[in-house]
Amino acid sequence: MTEELCLFKGFQKEQAAAALKVISEEGGATGTRFAPMTEGMKSLKMQEILERISEGEMIEGKVLSEGRRVVFMGVESQERAVTLMRGIKSVSEDPGEIAFAMITRTALGWSLQEYVDHVCAEHEYMKTHNPADDEDMKRIE
Repeated sequence: MTEELCLFKGFQKEQAAAALKVISEEGGATGTRFAPMTEGMKSLKMQEILERISEGEMIEGKVLSEGRRVVFMGVESQERAVTLMRGIKSVSEDPGEIAFAMITRTALGWSLQEYVDHVCAEHEYMKTHNPADDEDMKRIE
């Protein structure tokens, strides 16, 4: 079983549990751990956060709940990311306002706060711009 991780910002425990239930029903043998983003994570690099959570450590601090809802997905494929996004959106109010991102190699070197800020800025940009009109945007087939 491959372990996956979703880091949440702006969700209540009940919402995360409901999303996990939907994802488990659709996701076959792959396990997904959900963890809230906390104050203690803000200055840590994403690589350290993933390592510590993988070792079973809870990173203390107040759960981050203010501002945009964000989900970072530590998954191996775009297809799996889509499954997770659909599951999370299916139990969420205003799902179009959730900023989703797969955790990339580049992001591993960023602090949680840097990555949240970057993904939120991208999300705002994408709400008002068509990626097909931007030469720098990757086309997703």
